[in-house]
Amino acid sequence: MAETDPKLSAESLTIFGARFLTAMGCSPKVVTEVAEHLVEADLAGVYSHGIFRLTQYAENARDGIFIPMGEAVLTEAEGGGPLVDGGNGFGIPALRLATDTAIETAQARGTACVGVMNVGHTGRIGAFAERTANEGCLAIILGGGSREQWRQVAPYGGAQAVLPTNPYAFGIPGGEHGPVVLDFATAAGAGGKIYAARSAGRALPEGLCIDVNGAPTTDPEDYFAGGALLPMAGPKGYGMAVVAELLGEAIFGQTMDGMNWICVCIDLGRFRDASAYRKAAEDCLVELRTCPPAPGFDRVEVPGERERRLRAERLRTGIPIPSDSLAELKASAKLLGVDSFELDRIIT
Repeated sequence: MAETDPKLSAESLTIFGARFLTAMGCSPKVVTEVAEHLVEADLAGVYSHGIFRLTQYAENARDGIFIPMGEAVLTEAEGGGPLVDGGNGFGIPALRLATDTAIETAQARGTACVGVMNVGHTGRIGAFAERTANEGCLAIILGGGSREQWRQVAPYGGAQAVLPTNPYAFGIPGGEHGPVVLDFATAAGAGGKIYAARSAGRALPEGLCIDVNGAPTTDPEDYFAGGALLPMAGPKGYGMAVVAELLGEAIFGQTMDGMNWICVCIDLGRFRDASAYRKAAEDCLVELRTCPPAPGFDRVEVPGERERRLRAERLRTGIPIPSDSLAELKASAKLLGVDSFELDRIIT
């Protein structure tokens, strides 16, 4: 993001998103949940999973890649395990249903594992990990199985895209400042960052992407011309991707547009009282926060706290959206016959 980017209120973006999704044919329940989720991602500073995704959703729906009016239902897998079938619709409500089911089951039995399949894009999975951690549970969420549809990442030592980005999220209760949340792709960056950079007309950071010949590049167009993302931390990210891909495909089979997912939930109250845990967690986190910062850093941050700090700030000052991305959203809205006047309500 740049300091000169236009800023819009969360309310304006949510209203626009809701009308956009309604025009796509989504049910009122899905409209509200998806619009709010996307804006929450922008508030948290995760632009790659924010409101600009509406353009991609509309294109995918027109291409028949997913069904906007699809509804998620809880059912059973072949072996009897709990499984959310997304009905080929949005993955955000499906992953939320799986998360809520896992929390409820873990609190009753100690642990839970819920699968998710037949879904489109699932949004920012860190939001679901945080939701779980707020209930006193440990969350482990990972996705895979979309190799055929999304060849985005080169394996370690490879020069061609073979794997998807295979996201992981971990959420665990923290201390006085809320949960600790990790949300990352096993690629050097989320695939959405490539789309976001292209939409905003900006260069990629170094070390993220290679071109069709395997040479490093910062031009997002090189990715779309046959390039690939690199694996995070070389062989480590590649190894995590292999595990996620095997779980997603070998357990649940071929995917549609999105990935298949596994949500693991552990009720930490089965091991220690919540108040004693919070004190011990805070003792650890305080030590991390008070570590002297290295040159070039203002402070040491705990995973998940930056997003909460940004959210509070952006609720006051507005969400920055690049002008090119706003223009792209307006063009997509026009194709759907949706008025985009909310996108002109720039905060000065």
